[in-house]
Amino acid sequence: MASIYLLVATVVLALLSNIECYPSGAPSATCTSLSPSHQSASPQESASPFALTPVKPSVAPGSKLKLKLTSTTGSPFRGFILQARSPQGSDGAAIGQFTTFPNLTKTFSCAGGYPNSQNTATHSDPSERTNLEFEWEAPDYYEGPIVFTATVVQDFTTFWEGVKSIHVNVTKRSTDTSSQSSGISTTRQPIAPTTTTVPTVPTRPQRRDSVRVDPIYEGCGSEKTCFGSSAGCIESRDCVAVVSCLVQGDKFVFDMQAQRSTYVAVGLSRDNKMGEDSVVECVNDGRGPNRVNAYMSWNAGKSNRRLKIQDGIDLKNSSFVDGKVYCRFMRDRVTTVEGEEFNLATDQFNLLIAAGMSASDSNIGIHDVIKAASDTKQSLADVSVVGVASNLLLRLHGAFMIGAWIGAAGVGILLARYFKQTWVGSQLCGKDQWFAWHRMFMLLTWSLTIAGFVLIFLELKDWSAEDNPHAILGCVTTGLAFIQPFGAAFRPHPDSRRRPIFNWLHWLVGNVAHILGIVTIFFATKLDKAKLPDWMDWILVGYVAFHVAVHLILSIASIASERNNGKRVNSFPMKEMTSSRSPLHSPERKQDSPHSCFRKFMLAIYILVILLLVATLIILIVFAPIEENWKKFENMIAPSQNSSQEH
Repeated sequence: MASIYLLVATVVLALLSNIECYPSGAPSATCTSLSPSHQSASPQESASPFALTPVKPSVAPGSKLKLKLTSTTGSPFRGFILQARSPQGSDGAAIGQFTTFPNLTKTFSCAGGYPNSQNTATHSDPSERTNLEFEWEAPDYYEGPIVFTATVVQDFTTFWEGVKSIHVNVTKRSTDTSSQSSGISTTRQPIAPTTTTVPTVPTRPQRRDSVRVDPIYEGCGSEKTCFGSSAGCIESRDCVAVVSCLVQGDKFVFDMQAQRSTYVAVGLSRDNKMGEDSVVECVNDGRGPNRVNAYMSWNAGKSNRRLKIQDGIDLKNSSFVDGKVYCRFMRDRVTTVEGEEFNLATDQFNLLIAAGMSASDSNIGIHDVIKAASDTKQSLADVSVVGVASNLLLRLHGAFMIGAWIGAAGVGILLARYFKQTWVGSQLCGKDQWFAWHRMFMLLTWSLTIAGFVLIFLELKDWSAEDNPHAILGCVTTGLAFIQPFGAAFRPHPDSRRRPIFNWLHWLVGNVAHILGIVTIFFATKLDKAKLPDWMDWILVGYVAFHVAVHLILSIASIASERNNGKRVNSFPMKEMTSSRSPLHSPERKQDSPHSCFRKFMLAIYILVILLLVATLIILIVFAPIEENWKKFENMIAPSQNSSQEH
């Protein structure tokens, strides 16, 4: 009877052994441990007779690599489970996917890679084998070392865990803009350079400024993605604010800093505008052991709100020295913010960078130091120097408004008010000279204003979010300017009783529009997006003082002219406001009124000064921020000057 029990126990144990051996392959329960879970059996402690051998030590992201699992002693194996992992990873996440695998093997998906990525290989039949060959594809997002790890089963009680390959480097990629422009693919493997002997050429000592190299710029475009607050500042290494992103394994490491700021923030946006963006901000708030701390926040429309749950980032380093705020943090490859998934490996984003002086416990303040957006979307796994979005429409808007209200409008108003008794008898296009030129300058004002108004809405595609009355004043000014030519086109006949009413309304609307236009330009200098210097206000004050002074001088000249005539004539600017009689039919309009040469001289001086002012203001607008660009220009010409002095 005992022998029967012993026989039954042996059969049961044999069945259990067959079950625990997983003859059809490892189950998903072994994804993390890679252990076969053979009961009453432990892994071998001796050196493994099996080897994992990649055919080359490096592979580009998105490219494929051949891998061999072989027996070094000729002993066959029956089962295995195989993955690629990060050497630094402790979570057991599988990386990449197997695209080609031998017969009697299969793949399945474990956590860590893309959904259904087939990142784990195992046997599908317990047949004996000594050599298997696979093809593995590196993910697009991953850059850094990986190691292939396997458990190999020889029989139920004999298996080896932790069979590893050499480290394989998933090489960095860089975006070659010159190749792209010429139509050459940047995904091809580079040709090994040939060795060339180059004669040593003495070099002159570097400038002292060039010795102090900010480490945040090291590797930009070759090892990591970098984005600066203005065009060309990455190359010149003098950005007011800058952010870089380096892929390390399945993590994304961000460095960012800003000068003369309390905070610096980077946003991931689906467009290059603020709104529905995932933001990480580094704030000098003095809390805890770090003066600078990192927080996740969310741009809801034009406002920023700090998140209550701070998941997905890990602050590594931070500092605040000489007004420069800096931090380094790691961000998970995939984060869910406000119900929206942000996958830094597969998704493409516009980068937003901002810096400012104010921040609270719940959000960061207005970006009064700098704000910039990238020009295109791209994956952060691609290494490049990201360009700044063009602000051409914004600059054109400013230039057009300066030309309209400081240039054309002032000249047109002077002509209508003080020059009706000048160039008497001379006509242009069938009209008196003053009227023909007045109409031309005011139509130019109208055209530039409407064009500038359209351009700014094309640029912003929204109402301005800044706490500044510039936008509302600009709309009122544009509305008044828009109706002026239509009112003039339907003006009553000179002999009509309604003509004085028209004259007063036309004068009032025109002057109010001009005054509002100048006030609006004053407020524009305070806009963050304009990046205009504070001292530009003094240029505008100088213009106002000059404009008022010219009006006073011409008014005095008009009064003197009337006294010389011995009676009041139309040379006084407000005369025609209350008269329905056309000056064209006045017997006094046979010759210029006295002091016409002086008036012409003052007009010439006014036009010359206004041209210089308009040119200066347009240069400040087009090349803003002017101080930063001027510094770059000086740095650019300094080497050539030093070279000339040495020669």
